[in-house]
Amino acid sequence: MSYAYFYRAARGRGGSMGFTLLELLVVLVILGLLVGYVAPRFFGQVGKSEVKVATAQIRALEDALDQYRLDVGRYPTTEQGLAALNT
Repeated sequence: MSYAYFYRAARGRGGSMGFTLLELLVVLVILGLLVGYVAPRFFGQVGKSEVKVATAQIRALEDALDQYRLDVGRYPTTEQGLAALNT
């Protein structure tokens, strides 16, 4: 049985050569497996980047507090809060 035989058989069904339901299901299963493998790795990287951003923000706050202490001679009081760092 050659390719020409299958081609003629498909054309005998109205001329449309399409995918069977089984072929479509196999493709969907393969795509699902790929997404299941890649998605956790991608979202893990997002979590790591959030940690890096938070670390950088904490470091910037520490630097601002140290600069305030150098300028004023003491750290801001609780009542002054973070508003003292904006001056």
